Amino acid sequence: MQVVIVISTLQAALREPLLTADTERDAIRRWQDEGDRRALELLLRSHARQVWSQALRFADNPVDLDDLVAEGMVGLIHAADNFDLKLNLRFSTYAAFWITNGVLAALARIGTVIDMPVRTYLAARAGRLQSEDADLSHLARQGALPLDADGDGPSLSDRLPCSCPNPAETAEMKSAQKRINRMLAQALRSLDPTEQAIILRRRLALDPEPVEAVAADLGMTVQRLRQGETRALTRLRRDLLALGFNRALLH
Repeated sequence: MQVVIVISTLQAALREPLLTADTERDAIRRWQDEGDRRALELLLRSHARQVWSQALRFADNPVDLDDLVAEGMVGLIHAADNFDLKLNLRFSTYAAFWITNGVLAALARIGTVIDMPVRTYLAARAGRLQSEDADLSHLARQGALPLDADGDGPSLSDRLPCSCPNPAETAEMKSAQKRINRMLAQALRSLDPTEQAIILRRRLALDPEPVEAVAADLGMTVQRLRQGETRALTRLRRDLLALGFNRALLH
């Protein structure tokens, strides 16, 4: 189900009423538990000013502003999907990380001819890459940076806000990671010991082991191990979704 919220200006966003903490949490619960579209729309409208504020921080060109706002709204939806109601935190604090990520991703996409990681793009804009003159002149020739972005005027690092997460955002990212780890551990317990070993060694290890080595250790053929791995992944995916795991993280 697609939710489209069109708030065309910052002034319009500022006219949207703010929510109380209780109303905000009720809307998040209704969206997460019931898929209530009206609850999500309420959240998006009440926090649209936050999206516009972030987009305006990073927009160099008014023509690009709508794209930055649109991606910031997508980030706001992701925040609504992932917010943990057990946290003693306002939604706007948690959403700031997702909104900024969306805005910066759009900024990198519309500001370059080829795909470039967001941090690389911002580092180039800020002059923090090696071979600075060559990198900046290349971006300028592609229309991503003004040609006068040199050392005579304000540096790019002075013109751009820092994209590093603040302490509250860092705490929220750690909390979200702990929640993911808990759900993953719970889902893994539904597998039998052999399936757990396969998933842990083949899918969750930092350095996944070759299928032949795992099969030999478990005393089974490679074909049988692959079949068991497929079944285990299907069950694990089903159980994670049932626990509320974000569908996008499973791809």
